[in-house]
Amino acid sequence: MSTTYSPCSPGRPPLRLRRPGRILLAVAGLATVLLASACDTAQQVPWATYNSQLQQQIDAATATRGCAALQAFLAAAKATSSAHEKATGFPNDSLVAYIQASQHEAGCPSASG
Repeated sequence: MSTTYSPCSPGRPPLRLRRPGRILLAVAGLATVLLASACDTAQQVPWATYNSQLQQQIDAATATRGCAALQAFLAAAKATSSAHEKATGFPNDSLVAYIQASQHEAGCPSASG
């Protein structure tokens, strides 16, 4: 009488089914961290001192992975920081951080400078 070897015991799921669950859990955790950090960054930006559509435009560019648009927003924020600070009392530092976080979220390549 010969017996066949079964890699899984009857009441136990195969190991390969657990791995996607762990990966999904890790991805969900990472997404939660990114969203939480983006919210923190968004709350730090004095949005009332900017065009009322700016945050929506940045968020739309992030959602569509519009790296060129995000780079343009970043360049404009850096170029106008001194003038914005003179006019409102706030430099664009928090806006720059928000745009950079948006670029990271959208998967845009890092640009130096």
